[in-house]
Amino acid sequence: MEVEAAVTVRELIANNLSRLRNEARVPIERVAQAASAMGLGWSPAWLQAIEQGQKSLTSEQLLTMPIVLSAALTRRITLADLLMGEQSVMLNPSAHSPVLASYLREVVVGSPFKRSVSEVPHDATAMLMASNAEAVEKMRTVRAANLADVDVRTLGRAEAGSGSTEAKLARQLGVPEIIVIAAAASLWGRSLSDERDAQLREDSTLSATAVNRRLTAEVTKRINDAAAGKPAAPATSAPSSAGAVIPLRRGATVTEQRRTSMPTQRTRHQR
Repeated sequence: MEVEAAVTVRELIANNLSRLRNEARVPIERVAQAASAMGLGWSPAWLQAIEQGQKSLTSEQLLTMPIVLSAALTRRITLADLLMGEQSVMLNPSAHSPVLASYLREVVVGSPFKRSVSEVPHDATAMLMASNAEAVEKMRTVRAANLADVDVRTLGRAEAGSGSTEAKLARQLGVPEIIVIAAAASLWGRSLSDERDAQLREDSTLSATAVNRRLTAEVTKRINDAAAGKPAAPATSAPSSAGAVIPLRRGATVTEQRRTSMPTQRTRHQR
């Protein structure tokens, strides 16, 4: 195995900043705009110098950077994301005993910490998600579907790993895609697509169609179980297959809701 050359902390952060932004295909100007919206005077030129390792972040800027990136990249970024890598890291250019980047992440993260969506205060959600209105609405949708037990970071990873499979199932069930993603995250800690691919990698004799069908059934059951276990509360709404919004009866599963709505839709078409 080829050993990566040691880098400085500044270089490690610079590499990850550039990687995250380029993977999201977000121009550096958008990051500067997100910073400006938070009252920070981070110019594109200054950000470029940070990405190129020409400047270092202060401690305040380092803690603020993940919040700015979360807003600009429209997905949750953590401080650990800025320390990704497996290479050795020199704590300063003249240091003789480097540490692993993974150790730096452990120092930042500490012991595994789980924070479910339900534990995030409603009035703090916007701040948590870096003032991203779309992300805030997704959090509310997950809560309403009674799937708020999933860890917020796990939900973010599952959303990043989702694809056409999740979108297709969401259309079939007549629910927002984030509900399918949250259900999969609560089952496996990752997206349905990632779980399917992992199982196929582990056993090449499996049929992709069969695995997909089984996992889809598990996600559907998880959504229905969550709906059936909702406490008495004002009814939420779910989009129908026709795109209209129909109230979801208390305790009704997605499948039951679709059954009760179908006769009405057929009658309307007959008219």
